[in-house]
Amino acid sequence: MSLDHVARFKRIIMTINVNWQGDCRFKVITEDGFEVFIDADSKSAPCPTEILLSALGSCSATDVTLYFKDNDIELKALNNCVTYQLTENEPRLYKSVNLHFSIEAKVTESQVKTAIEEAINKYCHVCLMLQPTIDITYSIEIIN
Repeated sequence: MSLDHVARFKRIIMTINVNWQGDCRFKVITEDGFEVFIDADSKSAPCPTEILLSALGSCSATDVTLYFKDNDIELKALNNCVTYQLTENEPRLYKSVNLHFSIEAKVTESQVKTAIEEAINKYCHVCLMLQPTIDITYSIEIIN
């Protein structure tokens, strides 16, 4: 795990500002000044739950890439396609999520599984927060 990545999560208090932009639209400003737009109606930007799944997909992918980097494995490409199933009753919550990793690298299936399992069960903060209520699985495709 890179030092920058670890240092970022050693902070105890972090701030995110959410500014109403009219209707159900919001501008989110992170502590570092990055801006993300959210639209609960999904007309002009992703809705909050899509942002949540995006965080899950990108956080787990980040930790997989860091595993490869730490193990001197050259990664040529990585895609993480997040699919989900909702509960049948309102409120329609996420019941399960599958992270499908397509990875282009000279790597074994065992190395990929280790990287993903460590990301999901040990390093990815988003996975760790969601796992008590959402079943998170993964699938892989290796392109050599």
